[in-house]
Amino acid sequence: MKYLVRLSVKICLILFVSSCTVDSLEDTANEESTNSYSVVNSQSCDNQDPQSQLTNNGSVAFTFQIIDLNNNLIELVNIAPNTSTTWVSFPEGATVFNVTSNTTGVSDDKVFIDMSNCSEVEIVINSINKIDSPVINSL
Repeated sequence: MKYLVRLSVKICLILFVSSCTVDSLEDTANEESTNSYSVVNSQSCDNQDPQSQLTNNGSVAFTFQIIDLNNNLIELVNIAPNTSTTWVSFPEGATVFNVTSNTTGVSDDKVFIDMSNCSEVEIVINSINKIDSPVINSL
């Protein structure tokens, strides 16, 4: 019986590990990484537009662009290290958050999120000048 339990645990572990997949979403032509996230509202609010904020914990300045479903561009330039932008509102829908830098050796990052009303996302650049997983909250 003791070996049966161990065998069951090993089989479960093998099934769990083998069901995971790793997909490369790197755009090798532009050296940009992309990730997709979606937001589900868990609360009700007064139909407020989604909003976003960039926190730069990196060592270089970045340009932060928000491109909405209608290709409207909101651009915040020269976000200095160890600073944050104000919260910026934009229309709901598929949204691209683009973070770029003119510094050699620092690659650009993009994040795609399907934003809905009554939600907010905080994009954080970490100490190695890469985007951490976005923090998405419902309002």
